[in-house]
Amino acid sequence: MPDEPKWVDRWRIARGPDGSFDYRDYVQAAIRDGSTENGVFGARVMWGTMDDIVTNLSTVYRDLAGADLELLTRAFGRTRFVHLCREDAVAQGVSWARAEQTGYWHHGDTNANESHFDLDRIQGFVEMIDEHNAAWRNWFSSFDIRPHVVRYEELVADMVGVTIGVLDFLWPEASARPGDHARARPPS
Repeated sequence: MPDEPKWVDRWRIARGPDGSFDYRDYVQAAIRDGSTENGVFGARVMWGTMDDIVTNLSTVYRDLAGADLELLTRAFGRTRFVHLCREDAVAQGVSWARAEQTGYWHHGDTNANESHFDLDRIQGFVEMIDEHNAAWRNWFSSFDIRPHVVRYEELVADMVGVTIGVLDFLWPEASARPGDHARARPPS
């Protein structure tokens, strides 16, 4: 994955003379850096990197090679899946093309490159988005996973309500509601 060397350096993971590193160390560093104070870890995984993650985990847990869900569970513990998708793939394609051109991917990014309309690039992204969404649906189905589906449009329209829905999916045993400080922490 293209960003791995950046994270390896940031997390000060030891490298071999050829630049290689132990993927187990990488996963442990990601969990350490990406966990909340109460030990909850979450990761955003794009379809384009899923095969790389599974392949790399197979080098750590050789007995589970080819068993995607078991690999993820062994590496990360209890897993739940929230599938974020956008119904308007054209709008997502435009957004993706603009982010790629400007370097502005997340709130707080400071790049200020100009963007321009590129129909071919946008069409390519729309096709890729459709392929990735279909691949996720097939992957979930093959492992009998029923992810919690979050539609981008619904999230934008009702961030609090959609977030409560995600929390209820992740921790159905929690009965706290917004304003109840226990809601912010999943049961241990």
